[in-house]
Amino acid sequence: MPLVCRGDACSIADDRHGGCPMEASPREQLPRGPRSGESDKGEARSNVTRGGWVPTGTAASRRTAHEARGTDRGKNTRSAILAAARALFEEHGYVDVSIEDIVTRLGVSRGTFYTYFSTKSDVFRELSSQVREEIDTAVSARREGGNVGVIGALTNSNRRYIEVYKANARMYGLIEQVATMDPEVHRQRLESRRANVERVASTITRWQRRGLADLSIDPLTTASVLVSLTSNSCYWWFVGGDEAGCPDDPVVAITDIWVRATGLRDR
Repeated sequence: MPLVCRGDACSIADDRHGGCPMEASPREQLPRGPRSGESDKGEARSNVTRGGWVPTGTAASRRTAHEARGTDRGKNTRSAILAAARALFEEHGYVDVSIEDIVTRLGVSRGTFYTYFSTKSDVFRELSSQVREEIDTAVSARREGGNVGVIGALTNSNRRYIEVYKANARMYGLIEQVATMDPEVHRQRLESRRANVERVASTITRWQRRGLADLSIDPLTTASVLVSLTSNSCYWWFVGGDEAGCPDDPVVAITDIWVRATGLRDR
């Protein structure tokens, strides 16, 4: 299923520790997703908790009992459902995959599915959260070994980000697509983007105070533009099929743009 969307994330190194994670921007204007209280196909559903929709009746009882036990078997089953769903989403796209497809692929009953998840949206939101956590872990602030300087730390952070993006490229494209249909996915992405743009702006401000970056640039505006530029470039290179536009070394290309835009220098 072809994607008609943009990328999902961006990174910048913290000059003290070596990295800070970024998320990409969603579309400026999004079509209305399902209203609160509706499922993917319009049927009624209950309120959101723990990132998913709370089941009712027998399914609610099963989930309560399972959470109380917290068995390894239950955790493994839940992980298996997520893995099967992700494989199907990546193969066929989000819209064309049903709960029946997921349970058939895994060889479990619908009852087993509803023990852990309430809707297909519930599953996708968790997968989206896992991808965000993976990119956060890859580029989160960490102390670099040796004296690499701020440019070296930025380079290493961008390298970790690009590696994770390439490994999860199909999911990044799907997350961008689903954000146009699911207001919760859109909200999570927008919230994450805003937090990370502010983090980059704070890093640029620290660079300026240390005399390592251009004092004439506005940190918040510069951060917002660089976050979008990096994420959108990675989308077209790794999801959108623009192989001709992909540089020989994306890490070097991205880092060079950040350095030039901020006037960054090690001393």
